[in-house]
Amino acid sequence: MEERTEFKIIIDPKYIRQLIEDETRRLLQDKGPGMWWDLKRLEAETCRKRDWLLENVLLNPAFKEQMQFITNNCEGGRWMFRGLEMQRFLDEHFHDLNRPR
Repeated sequence: MEERTEFKIIIDPKYIRQLIEDETRRLLQDKGPGMWWDLKRLEAETCRKRDWLLENVLLNPAFKEQMQFITNNCEGGRWMFRGLEMQRFLDEHFHDLNRPR
């Protein structure tokens, strides 16, 4: 006969509430002007991987002109983006970027 081990998990509602408040505060602060994203943040915002973003957005000739104003074009070896402008771009091109190919 198998021996079973039981665990009891106790969750402190005050702790959970504080986590929610902290995360909400962080997300609201990230919406201001001057906010920059890195590639990890862009991956998180779009639910897409680096290779897809490079091919379909960042290095896509159709978006080259727009990307000049939104990105640093990976100068210094790291992609950086103007958060609000990238957010607007993604909203504007949502259907184009998510249609089946």
